[in-house]
Amino acid sequence: MNQCISIFYITVIVFVTEYTNALENGLVRTPPMGWLSWERFRCNTDCKNDPDNCISERLFQVMADLLITEGYAAAGYEYVNVDDCWLEKHRSPSGQLIADRSRFPSGMRALSDYIHSKGLKFGIYEDYGNYTCAGYPGIIGHQYEDARLFADWKVDYVKLDGCYAFPHEMEKGYSEFQDILNKTGRPMVFSCSWPVYQIYAGIRPNYTSIKENCNLWRNYDDVQDSWVSVESIIDYYGNNQDLIAPNSGPGHWNDPDMDLYENVDYGILYPSTKIKVKVNPSGVVMLKAEVYVDAKYPNSYKYVFSL
Repeated sequence: MNQCISIFYITVIVFVTEYTNALENGLVRTPPMGWLSWERFRCNTDCKNDPDNCISERLFQVMADLLITEGYAAAGYEYVNVDDCWLEKHRSPSGQLIADRSRFPSGMRALSDYIHSKGLKFGIYEDYGNYTCAGYPGIIGHQYEDARLFADWKVDYVKLDGCYAFPHEMEKGYSEFQDILNKTGRPMVFSCSWPVYQIYAGIRPNYTSIKENCNLWRNYDDVQDSWVSVESIIDYYGNNQDLIAPNSGPGHWNDPDMDLYENVDYGILYPSTKIKVKVNPSGVVMLKAEVYVDAKYPNSYKYVFSL
């Protein structure tokens, strides 16, 4: 017999706010909220056989529309964020990043314009390494041209992952890229992955530097489609709150990864258990984190929201 569990409060962390030096680019004075593709759609690039669920401009246009029509935008969910697998496997002869021509035929500037036309904001993914986690071109050696390209595309939010990079170089590299982004003149939220990769490598992250250079940062694992995964993230933040809690505040936030929200079927991995997750806003405030949700939507877009 399937179990149905409702979670009403995530009251894990953070009741302390301290005044410290932090990144002050005027952005995300409250935790950013929006939709992100990774948890549900991963690196599905098979648009021929699975056009409704592949990483493509159509997917992000549909999600932008749903944020409006389903009332999420009115509640403050404003970012539509592209994750990994949007790129061609190689840069252009001049070294420029290129969106996959078959899945993003209109290009990223056109997608950005579409999202902005809805009154929403556009986020993009890259990696501080030779490659992204899925093997697409990273920014190393191209930081200046990539930052200028993101500005030209009117990107509002940059998530910088940390695959294929040396963790001991991340403090310097992420800090430099933040400065490069800032010098474009385009306000872009900067989401860092440097703490989690250093933690994996046994390096204690320098949170003073992190919050001086990042608007938000990942501390722990990606959330997976299982209650074990969600529970492990909650436990990590609870067990490490003395280290994590003082670093979060307006303009600089912890990132525990996406909320899985509203009828999420964890039975995909654990058939005997189905879990319905409800998020109480007070839980997010106490966690002092971004909010990015998996919600149930009709037809082929069931279980897609990562807000």
